[in-house]
Amino acid sequence: MELPSYIKPKPTWFKFLPILNQYNANSLYPYIFVPKDIFDNLKTNNPNQKYLALLAHEGTHYERQKQIGWLKFAVKYLLMPKFRFKEELIAVKVGMKYLKMRKIPFDFDERSKKSAKNLYLWPISKHYGKSKLEKIWKEIES
Repeated sequence: MELPSYIKPKPTWFKFLPILNQYNANSLYPYIFVPKDIFDNLKTNNPNQKYLALLAHEGTHYERQKQIGWLKFAVKYLLMPKFRFKEELIAVKVGMKYLKMRKIPFDFDERSKKSAKNLYLWPISKHYGKSKLEKIWKEIES
């Protein structure tokens, strides 16, 4: 698959940054960074569908940063938990829609556990996160 030039493999120095090293992928406008193995898989003729859903998720963050302005987005994302959670739900919905259209299950437990960790700086209630995710999944048309 031909990837847009703004999708890059994660630089090795990301592992030294406390926040960036925890995420599977990062949208830092004007780029989307994914781990090298995922990047290599996405470039194949038959990429993993879950990686394509991840790319749809990160692509949503990319577009939102472009619309809102990358600096304003970054400040709000870092300092406002409600904004961060709202933005994650927007992006998760896009990834979910991609999976659901292809009849690929979504792992609610794994995603809600991630949301409850400090990965998102200030944790979100696991129950609230999972119930929100399940509600979004049900709302998406197959």
